[in-house]
Amino acid sequence: MAYALEMFFDQHAESSVRTMWASLEARGVRSMASVGHGRHRPHVSLLVAERITPTQARTATEPLAEASDLVLRLGSIAVFPGRAGVVYLSVVPTLRLLRLHNALHAQLAGAGVESGRHYLPNAWVPHCTLAQGLAHTDLPAAVQAIKRLRPTDAQITSIGIVDTDTGDITTIAEPRHSEHAD
Repeated sequence: MAYALEMFFDQHAESSVRTMWASLEARGVRSMASVGHGRHRPHVSLLVAERITPTQARTATEPLAEASDLVLRLGSIAVFPGRAGVVYLSVVPTLRLLRLHNALHAQLAGAGVESGRHYLPNAWVPHCTLAQGLAHTDLPAAVQAIKRLRPTDAQITSIGIVDTDTGDITTIAEPRHSEHAD
């Protein structure tokens, strides 16, 4: 069993990603809409760990709760190398986002939470997964399905712990949005 600490998007960005998922499905490529428990929401994972409690996560995400204007630029289509193909939207790694990620990991490490190696500072590639577990022969069709769809900006509306086996979400933080935030 594993848990992911994930940032969720505003309605417009979530809809844009779900449109990409639907485009993949229409071309016969299984997207995050239909893999595993089938309860995935568009997101960016900050950490994956064997165990993390809501108390640990709330303490660690305090800097993010104050980030009322945190907007992620979901950019280019990319593929992680490896045995099982993963197609994703890259997230422009701003200095602010990387600093928030580093602070979060420092607090979680101090609380005894061990992150998976791909999510550690200086190794993390911020991304929004579109499809995973693809055969290499499916990758060209996946890219074809979404290459004409436009990237978008994603306002972070909540942060939660996700049980990766069931898809259950425990909301940890909802950034305070100012009236002037996009």
